[in-house]
Amino acid sequence: MPANLTPEAKAKWKAALIARNPKEKLQAFQDFLSTIPKHKGNERLQAQVKTKIATLKEEIVAQRRRHGGSRSSWYVEREGAAQVMLFGPTNAGRSSLLRSTTNAQVAAAEYSYTTQRPVPGMLPFEDIQLQLVELPSPQVNVEGNFEIQPEAIDLIHACDGLMLVVDLSSDPAQQVSSLLASLQESRISTIRGSSRVEILSEKGSGEIRIATSSVQKSCTQAQIRELLHSYGIRNALVRIYGDASIGDVEDAIFENVTTYKPSIVVANKIDLLKARENATNFKESLPVSLPVVFTSCLTREGLGHIGELVFRALGMIRVYTKEPKELRPSDHPFVVKGGTTVRELARNIHSDLAERYRYSRIWGSTSKFAGERVGPDHVLGDRDVVEIHTG
Repeated sequence: MPANLTPEAKAKWKAALIARNPKEKLQAFQDFLSTIPKHKGNERLQAQVKTKIATLKEEIVAQRRRHGGSRSSWYVEREGAAQVMLFGPTNAGRSSLLRSTTNAQVAAAEYSYTTQRPVPGMLPFEDIQLQLVELPSPQVNVEGNFEIQPEAIDLIHACDGLMLVVDLSSDPAQQVSSLLASLQESRISTIRGSSRVEILSEKGSGEIRIATSSVQKSCTQAQIRELLHSYGIRNALVRIYGDASIGDVEDAIFENVTTYKPSIVVANKIDLLKARENATNFKESLPVSLPVVFTSCLTREGLGHIGELVFRALGMIRVYTKEPKELRPSDHPFVVKGGTTVRELARNIHSDLAERYRYSRIWGSTSKFAGERVGPDHVLGDRDVVEIHTG
């Protein structure tokens, strides 16, 4: 349900949006929290704002450290077409997997909790590179449940997808169940909901653009625009998947939602005793939305399938651009989300290109014939070649 905020609360929210630095934002969110009506329907919103406040406090502390010349040892600079976190229990073989599939120089040992800091490596897949980052194993609390480190939660929220790595020889179903439960505790899901709303800010567009994947019955575009305007949002792209309610849109404004992360399961150590016997039952126990690959770092079984599985799970496509007078397209594709339009690609390349856009020609799976002339709302497919004409 919508939060039904008072005009005063909405004004405080607008102040938080335009605050220029973490200290100003911290004060603004604290003011906003004090104006949220206290009733059960707003408990999630209050919890989310409190999380924002805690995050801002941590950011302020981190800034002080950076000014002192140090950077968080958990910081990982993004590289490649996508960033995927390797997440799993200790001794599942994450380090061996990273070393076997990428250029990473990482130590692998039989004792627990070998990895103490994130370790990145680059996985080649056809003509692109995917960044894999091994996260330290979550700790096990006194109840026997996994507890994810706060730094790891931040990295997972920021990444493009997850690779759940489990030991196939030792109750892999229980390992996956525990990993999913720990992620859910941190409001991270590997299962896409029936409806989802993403709100992306667009500088200087001057409009609220709404893209939907299906017919919207629960709310109208006019209601969505009116809601966003009431919170001071004037420039944004709203992507709606499924039939979302106005409450879903308001939750997205506050980021009061469970974050969906596309994921695959890597069932490792299939070369060990009982592992292959466990494989069939394990695959049947997984949610249908979680693809699985069985691997061995010793025999290299299954390792060659990981890149394609990750790429498909992320729902990404490669688009190649071609200059109007050139015969061949660029060798280096733009990697974007499936469903991306020509207009969005142009904006991704350069804002000036989107503003001067006239039309495009398309070669590939989404064209009716080679070199078809299309408009800015044409939806692109994997390996399409795009020639953008400007005026």
